[in-house]
Amino acid sequence: MATNESSRRYWLWLRRAVQIILFLLFVVLFLKAEYAGQEILAWPVDLFFRFDPLLLTAHLLTLSPLVAGLFWSLVFVVLTLILGRFFCGWVCPLGATLDACRRLLFSPRPDRGVADRWRRAKYYLLIALLASAPFTVNLVGLFDPLSLLYRTLAIVLYPAFGYAVERAGTVLYHLGPPVSAFSEPVYQFFKATVLPFKPLVYLLPFLTLFLFALVVAAERWDRRFWCRALCPLGALYGLVARFSLLRRRPAALCPDCSDCAVLCKMGALSGGRVQEPPTLAPSTTAPPPTPEGEPGRDVRSPGQPLKAPHSSAECQLCLRCLSECEKGRVSFAFGVKAPRAPLDLGRRQVVTSLAAGVALVPLVRLGSLARPPDEYLIRPPGAQNEAEFLSRCIRCGQCMKVCLTNGLQPVLWEAGLEGLYTPRLVPRMGYCAHTCTLCGQVCPTGAIPQLTLPVKQAMVLGVAAFDRNRCIPYTEGADCLVCEEHCPVSPKAITFTLQEVVNLKGRKVQVKLPVVQPDRCIGCGHCEKVCPVGGAAGIRVRRSLRMEL
Repeated sequence: MATNESSRRYWLWLRRAVQIILFLLFVVLFLKAEYAGQEILAWPVDLFFRFDPLLLTAHLLTLSPLVAGLFWSLVFVVLTLILGRFFCGWVCPLGATLDACRRLLFSPRPDRGVADRWRRAKYYLLIALLASAPFTVNLVGLFDPLSLLYRTLAIVLYPAFGYAVERAGTVLYHLGPPVSAFSEPVYQFFKATVLPFKPLVYLLPFLTLFLFALVVAAERWDRRFWCRALCPLGALYGLVARFSLLRRRPAALCPDCSDCAVLCKMGALSGGRVQEPPTLAPSTTAPPPTPEGEPGRDVRSPGQPLKAPHSSAECQLCLRCLSECEKGRVSFAFGVKAPRAPLDLGRRQVVTSLAAGVALVPLVRLGSLARPPDEYLIRPPGAQNEAEFLSRCIRCGQCMKVCLTNGLQPVLWEAGLEGLYTPRLVPRMGYCAHTCTLCGQVCPTGAIPQLTLPVKQAMVLGVAAFDRNRCIPYTEGADCLVCEEHCPVSPKAITFTLQEVVNLKGRKVQVKLPVVQPDRCIGCGHCEKVCPVGGAAGIRVRRSLRMEL
């Protein structure tokens, strides 16, 4: 890279422009993960997850069936070997979000050094997560930055935004002209572009918001605290970036200036040890360095120690040191001959991390193994093999976002700690639409398989059963045909038997008592959703015994 001032500014603004464009692309793909009148999604809404090597690594270690889309992440691995850890500074939408939140929420302040002391933690977390993967415990999605951000958008921010716009539009509409003359076109624009197909409500909004708020609040301690200290994807990229071809010159802080260490939000020039280079033999032919130094040249005197060597494992190629260097010394080039910053994780700590990952397997499964699966834990279509589903799900929330009826909801403890944030069908909130295959289309790991419509319509999710203490014909002695009318299968899974019962007035009447035909029911939950009984429905879907045998 050239080092004149205009060129330095160009690279900085280019990086910021690319970062903003890719963040907007992430948001656009998020919005496009929705039913828009077509059964097949027109956009590759899981594009960012396809380029996530952490998901691919965990997927391979769990010995799950190969998913071709995940192998696109190898492109980013190769680019990281060439350019370094550029993903965190140029591509990652969570990184862009943290940069924006820091500018908007916190006043500028120097780092406290906490992130530098904790920078090894992300490597230990990565090792522990990958060590548990061969035992089919796949928890990387809880910490993956793409999953974390997408999950927060889907469960909290997007529904809250939709609710706010809907309420504001309603209030302004009731004010009448001239306010409504302006507000109504604005509301219709939002309705046509960014508002969801239907109002969305999800479980676990406060827990999700709290976890995301912790990630943002850590910015008050140090810049990019999450990226520097905790992010396992950043750790994986950091391990690869140690061998990158593109490197910074000079490879350390200049002896007369430490501005780069202050500017670097990743601490790439503050975590290395002082190293003594080999003693150079005196040379009468080499010209002495000028006080200012040449662009990209190491301005140390012979024999002077290399201070804080630049760590390519931590550098996210934000290029601030390049653009802000008043003396024009900093550049990035290929083939730089200089010692690389060491990465000493400690043998005992690495072994401890591996042991912790292995020990994590029985610990997270104690709750789920102590009892059978919750009877109301209904998984999405094609995901009825619980062990296989848990080993492949990355808790990204895409299936919940795209669900046509808002029926897919995050799990808390119903499947044990291992099932946290995995999707379940809550029929009282939304049923599994008979003509919909969207959740299988957006799942990046195949945890929810992409099924053809005929196969999906025959897929058994569970079996409905009447609660005779709540069902209207049984408790009130009055006909109610709602569940049978909405049953989508043919022949109907809900039939009637005509019996004489006593109604609420004490009279004997002929009533059609509904009965579920278990061999026909697929557990879609449509009957439970439309049941007119308040509170818990008079008919509920349970896990099918056919899936447990």
